Amino acid sequence: MARRQVTTLVACLLLSGLPGCAALRRVVGQSHGDLGQLARQSEEADLRADAMQKDCDALKARAISYEEENAFGGAVSVDWVSRGGGLTRRPGAKALHVQLNKIGKNLAAQSSRPGLPWTFGVLQSDGVNAVSGPGGYVFVSEGLLAQLDNEAQIAGVLAHEIAHITGKHAMREYQRYLVEQCENGVSTERTKPLKQFGEDKVQEIGRAVGGLGQMIPSAELRGLFNQLATQANFDFNTLSQKAIQAITHGVVARLSEKGFGEEDEYVADTEAVELMAAAGYAPEEYVAFLSKLPDKGLSTEHPRKDKRQSRLRAHLAALRERSSDTDFLTSVDLSQTKVVPLRDALQTKPAATPPTR
Repeated sequence: MARRQVTTLVACLLLSGLPGCAALRRVVGQSHGDLGQLARQSEEADLRADAMQKDCDALKARAISYEEENAFGGAVSVDWVSRGGGLTRRPGAKALHVQLNKIGKNLAAQSSRPGLPWTFGVLQSDGVNAVSGPGGYVFVSEGLLAQLDNEAQIAGVLAHEIAHITGKHAMREYQRYLVEQCENGVSTERTKPLKQFGEDKVQEIGRAVGGLGQMIPSAELRGLFNQLATQANFDFNTLSQKAIQAITHGVVARLSEKGFGEEDEYVADTEAVELMAAAGYAPEEYVAFLSKLPDKGLSTEHPRKDKRQSRLRAHLAALRERSSDTDFLTSVDLSQTKVVPLRDALQTKPAATPPTR
């Protein structure tokens, strides 16, 4: 809703011959002086919106620093832990976390980002879930552990989440979310004068700002987008607590509702079986474990498990074919992989806990 829509409204209020104008005049009932004030306020709003749009355009192309990724990842992880009922308190929790971190860090060492401060934990939730946060945070649920037949299966789950982190899939969603919120802010800035002009009388026009606009004052929101667009090394931790919570909750809610893109999930699956093989685990066990995943109820949306399994089997077949070709060198050697039994720390069945909501 910009100047053109305001002009149309002004014309409609002043000219009786336009269809529907008489009804609109009765609804709004403003004087010519009010309309002049509306036009001036719209001009000022457009100037503010134009300045914000420049920040939105710069935001699309900015590079996110490791420091920002790490700080945002920490906030996301706190959110995931809260949604998962907190970290496990079952008997042997310390030994469980030690073993989980040994497996996870071995897999992460084979990845493209071995130097991240990788951290692996278990959530109390009895749902069958695994989630991750940027910067190296990976969590699995007690409910998932209860479904394991061997160590290779948990290795596959951890490797899948590691691949999401190394591929920066969540950071792309974070970037998209911020750009969308910025552009929603531009839209809202342009429509603000008309909404004030007929707050309860004129039908609301344009999009409303999402979670950020509801939780952060507009002046602070404009400042946030300007910082993101202009600072080469933006420090996520310098934001207000309310802003950190709003952004984190918005991105996690987006991931919970829509998940990663389908191709991101397939890429994470493909990289997972290669990380498994590099660490010595039989990748076929991860393919088999996918059958145990529920069709609904995961923390984030995923493609159908049968489709994921089909693609993985085809990928593994291609890797074997390449390995048999002496003229082709590959870092993935499937002949040296094996099924590792569950260690004692992973065999303990979790205590029953109510499902998280």
